[in-house]
Amino acid sequence: MTYADNTLPVRARRQAGLNFAVGGVFAIVFAVAGATSAFAHSFLVDATPSSKEHVATPPKTIKLRFGGGVEPPYSKITIETADGKVLGEGNTGVPGKPRELTANAPELAPGKYIVRYRVLSSDGHIVEGNYEFTVDAK
Repeated sequence: MTYADNTLPVRARRQAGLNFAVGGVFAIVFAVAGATSAFAHSFLVDATPSSKEHVATPPKTIKLRFGGGVEPPYSKITIETADGKVLGEGNTGVPGKPRELTANAPELAPGKYIVRYRVLSSDGHIVEGNYEFTVDAK
């Protein structure tokens, strides 16, 4: 059966349009779901002192800010010497700031230090990392 001017019966046109719309909706849902899960992890976005920073005065507190919410009871910040000796560890959530953790720093002598963190993201994923900073001699 042929149709003049490429005219399809009304029912066939409706079905084709419906198939296209349903396919489009599924594509959008999968794209959004994939993007949401990719950006939900709590990656480190800011630190004080920051990575590779040289500070003249030893910090009293280490402050970390993440890209997503973190669960303080299940997260830890560790301060170590360059050779791996643990000097202090802990974590404190910042009220009203679910993306921040702090840890009190022990008295730090001049030298290089490593900050290690292991956090439980609000989405249930564990994120680990580390960075270095240096306390300069006066």
